[in-house]
Amino acid sequence: MQYTAGSIINDITPSGLAEGNVDAFIGAGFGTSDYSKDDYGTPRSGATKVTGATTWSLDNFGQVLLALDSSDGRLFSWDPVNQTPTAQLVANAPTQASAMFVTTERMVVMLGAGGNPREIQWCNQGDFNNWTADETTTAGDLQLHSNGIPLAGIRMPGTHLIFTDTDVHTLTYVGYPYIYGTNLLSSSCGLISSKAFAATTNFAVWMGNQNFYLYNGVVQAIPSDVGEAVFGNLNVQQQSKICAGINSTFSEVWWFFPSTNSRENDSYCYWNFKDNFWGIGIGVLGRTAWSDREVWPNPIGAGSDRNLYEHESGWTDAGNTRVGTFSALTGPIDTANGDTVLNVTRIIQDTDESAAPGTGNYNVSFLTRQTPNGPQDTWGPYTMRSDDGYTDCRFTGRQLQMFIEPVTDGLFQVGAIRLDAKSGGRR
Repeated sequence: MQYTAGSIINDITPSGLAEGNVDAFIGAGFGTSDYSKDDYGTPRSGATKVTGATTWSLDNFGQVLLALDSSDGRLFSWDPVNQTPTAQLVANAPTQASAMFVTTERMVVMLGAGGNPREIQWCNQGDFNNWTADETTTAGDLQLHSNGIPLAGIRMPGTHLIFTDTDVHTLTYVGYPYIYGTNLLSSSCGLISSKAFAATTNFAVWMGNQNFYLYNGVVQAIPSDVGEAVFGNLNVQQQSKICAGINSTFSEVWWFFPSTNSRENDSYCYWNFKDNFWGIGIGVLGRTAWSDREVWPNPIGAGSDRNLYEHESGWTDAGNTRVGTFSALTGPIDTANGDTVLNVTRIIQDTDESAAPGTGNYNVSFLTRQTPNGPQDTWGPYTMRSDDGYTDCRFTGRQLQMFIEPVTDGLFQVGAIRLDAKSGGRR
């Protein structure tokens, strides 16, 4: 844990903090090995249980920072006015918790309090030092009725969401004598990791074990063009490291995850919730934490290399050219049934250099096949002409894909590209 005073970074990590897990690991679990194989009182042989990487829950209680380490389970606070050397233990708070968040009513909610995975406990309103539940306070607790393990909670307009690894619940303020009540929203839509969710003022989105989900009053699965690629390239053992964030500048939600051969987040997918399209990158970019633009003009992402990166600033990748590192490929386009093929002689690009100089800084190639499983031919790359909007080319194919690749570090835009083509036979 660190804070910055001017240009000086100060470490405020409390002393005596339990040692965390940099990586998830597989250990012995109940039922491991054959019955009566090992002696009573000895660790079980074999490996069945995945223990996730350590994560932090951070939230504001007014100007006070509250923090909980999932491996430590205790609540800590740090006040920027007093600026104590380290974060201070909240002595009366429950221990052995897995996560925490602050409600709209200014109560701190701790999940898994006391080591009971489904125990939810909250403090007195406006006082995170008071956890005594009696007739003079609003502190209290309840058991979450779920088969899942609570992983995280967030504030939403009019309610709060509590995510487990199998389902999602609302936590709603109901007043005396119960203070809070829970309600199951939907099952079989659990959160894949404690940081794999993000929210705006209107909705929440999260990544599940095999799908993406949206809550905007009701829970619904989000149809995804990249879901198969994401879950098919995911290092399941390290899935506890998956994190999400909002990029409000472009109306996007991003998820960062470890690919099959990586122990750290090195891949991403995103959903543009305004225009409803998806993107993905495997093994090309990973972040371990994300903060949308608020105090800073641009989003800030943390890398597994322990560096912070300002996003949406400039056109290079931390000073390194992006040319040759990213591209776009359309899906297969079938022309017609039978033996009809396309004879393409010209590309008509949707680029207006006078309105947006530099938007034509990309090349276009075409991948063609005569049959879906036949050999593939590559045509191009063709450099887009900026004088009259026409680019000459010559290729044929029954099924084609368009491949777009930028040639400079700068703005480029691709509109509705059309082809000047005629149908013909196989010869």
